Amino acid sequence: MSKSNGSRRHGKLALVAAIAIGSLAALVPGQAATAVEAVPDGYNKINSVDAVPAATAGKKGPDHVLFWERAMLQATREAGGIAGPITRGGALLNIAVYDTVNSIHPVGSPYLSRSRELYGRYGALDPAIDYAAYTALKEAFPTVNLEDDLAAALALPTSATNRDKELGKAQGTKIANALIAHRADDGSADTTPYTPVMSPGHWRPTTPGVAAGGPNWGKVKPWVISAGDKYRPAKPGGFETPEALLSSDLYADQLNEVKSLGAADSTVRTADQTQIARFWANDVNGSYKPTGQQYDHTLVVLQKYKPNASSFYTAKLFGILSVALADAAISAWDTKWNTGFDLWRPQSAVREAANDYNDNTIGDPGWQPTSKDANGVHFSPPFPAYQSGHSTFGATWAGIMKNWFGTDTMPYEGTTDDPNARGVTRHVSSFSAAAAENAISRLYNGVHFRFDTVAGVAGGQKISADVWNARPLG
Repeated sequence: MSKSNGSRRHGKLALVAAIAIGSLAALVPGQAATAVEAVPDGYNKINSVDAVPAATAGKKGPDHVLFWERAMLQATREAGGIAGPITRGGALLNIAVYDTVNSIHPVGSPYLSRSRELYGRYGALDPAIDYAAYTALKEAFPTVNLEDDLAAALALPTSATNRDKELGKAQGTKIANALIAHRADDGSADTTPYTPVMSPGHWRPTTPGVAAGGPNWGKVKPWVISAGDKYRPAKPGGFETPEALLSSDLYADQLNEVKSLGAADSTVRTADQTQIARFWANDVNGSYKPTGQQYDHTLVVLQKYKPNASSFYTAKLFGILSVALADAAISAWDTKWNTGFDLWRPQSAVREAANDYNDNTIGDPGWQPTSKDANGVHFSPPFPAYQSGHSTFGATWAGIMKNWFGTDTMPYEGTTDDPNARGVTRHVSSFSAAAAENAISRLYNGVHFRFDTVAGVAGGQKISADVWNARPLG
């Protein structure tokens, strides 16, 4: 992907109008697939994602779905930012692609729309994916140059004829624009500022000049679950106020635990625990971020266990995964910001322990978390600790993967994009083991209390089950 500033796009793309009746049949997610005008009989038959259509048996070239997953990871590196907008971009990409390939060969229900013109046009598969993906990602990452990605995708070996290419371009673009219009008023553009409450227990900035991250993201309209606060956990320890929590034995125990295990200069954290902290971090701009690691590990699993999967298979998997992760971000950020209990990070807690209502904690004004950027500067993420986003994403991913593959145990060698751990691999024995290690890594990084991670894992498990059982893609 080119990083040339000269061809970067700036500013939001104009939101498009609804798709014309006759080209697409718009659907509300979860409703039965009923078209506004007659569609071919084949739309009434849902085919297995494991069955590659005979018409694609001689298809040339790689899976374009996977090409665009990797392009999204690179766009994330270039754009940076917090998890919410990144997960929204992943959902825009993958639902646009899913609705496109599902129009050609139904492997489920449409999430939003389908194209009559694409039905049975297998030759148009690759260009349709390319233009759906490009259009969605351009909306999601407006500052990133995606022209080179589109050109590279279109240059891949393909069986598409010129007629297929024109059809794929028109319909893939149209499907993506329908989704963009559908999400136009989802609340993701809310920039209402947040004013910190500067009393013990409440979140406050830990890095000068870095604003609160996504204080309104918990109000974004979910993709599948019924409401962002549906899985809001009890407040930390069951305490109704920060004052009650901070004066408790539970708080003292958990603060002292992270103070010891999560300190930059910890003498009790093992070398393996430090590697775990670095491996699962991916917090800094320039990395593919925490949810990027979930996408990357999905690619690793597919390469090992399903190297010849069709675009119909991969599009549906990433479609389901993407909306689950997007809803996980909304749910976690609702808990972080919308409960009146915006819990401070351990960095603030340790440094301010002299004022925390608890005689069993001792302050250390110079304490720093293990977490650090590529320049070695230690930091805490710019949003409240409870609940842990990493833990929520990891458990959500694990639940979707377990349900998709029908088993929790699919060992693989996982990779990372964190600047302090690039080149490191870790053996992952199961999806749930990955989620558990991801969660505990936040304690080793010194950026979360243990109850943050427990709440995140529980929330992610509920979200993945909800999304899976809702069958948003049939």
